[in-house]
Amino acid sequence: MTPALHVKDLTVSYGSHQALHPLELDVLPGELIGVIGPNGAGKTSFIKALCGVVEHNGQIDIDGTRVIRHHNRQKLLGLVPQDIGLYPHMSTKENLECFAKIMGLPRSSIKDAVSQALEAVEMSGKADVLVSQLSGGMKRRINVAAAIMHDPKLIIFDEPTAGIDIPARDTVHRLARKLAEQGMAVLLVTHELEQAEALCDKVLILSEGKKLAFDAPAKILEASFAGLREVMVRYATSPTEESLQAMKPFEFSQAEHPTIWTAMTKASEVSFVSAFMTAFRNGDQLVREISVRRPGLTSLMHRIEKTGALR
Repeated sequence: MTPALHVKDLTVSYGSHQALHPLELDVLPGELIGVIGPNGAGKTSFIKALCGVVEHNGQIDIDGTRVIRHHNRQKLLGLVPQDIGLYPHMSTKENLECFAKIMGLPRSSIKDAVSQALEAVEMSGKADVLVSQLSGGMKRRINVAAAIMHDPKLIIFDEPTAGIDIPARDTVHRLARKLAEQGMAVLLVTHELEQAEALCDKVLILSEGKKLAFDAPAKILEASFAGLREVMVRYATSPTEESLQAMKPFEFSQAEHPTIWTAMTKASEVSFVSAFMTAFRNGDQLVREISVRRPGLTSLMHRIEKTGALR
């Protein structure tokens, strides 16, 4: 099977700074790939290289066609940006007709392309509604429709859920999954790590411009945390100095909030929790919740941010 996206020795530099080190990967038709990593990992440089808006070296093939900067990419890929790129004073259909002309679709095919795109994002009933009257989630759907009218082989969702509410986020992710199931190759650049873990066939993890992993989330997590469990403790208030001292032997670290602390263990859930609560003696009333779970991509990202490595 010809890869929908083939990347070989792709690099991006800004002066003396190498933002993306030699990158190689293949994405097959129908695969949904999450692109994740800390800030400054090289995600934006990677996407800009694919879209041809930054100088780069290396090879990029889309559906078997070698792409060259400033040439022939527009018909091969679609981009769903973070921002809403629509004209609010125009209707949904008028927006899509405008974008179809910009993308160079033949005049004779524009009507059908608009109709099919609206149907794909379940917005046919809003064709004549002004964009200014649509909800945020509906506008996101029209953004997607604009990106798929020319039937690209590769579609890129570039952090499309930043700053939006959960229903709108879920709508975008559902559309990304649907397009992959219809045979498109989909790249989803995201900070929604739990969503990426549940949704994506594979994830590409970048850090400091280098590829750390490219595989199914479950395989990456098993290789990174083999045998480990993550313990999360939530306190009613920030731990006292006495509590912090009691936690030390268990190697807890603060999570996203001063009342939430996590640790990794190979011990059984029962023995770890029992030893932890025994160490607290009379301070157990401060503990609101204890949970034990398999580490996910969020835990892995915390490790990468601290160490730059998967293990």
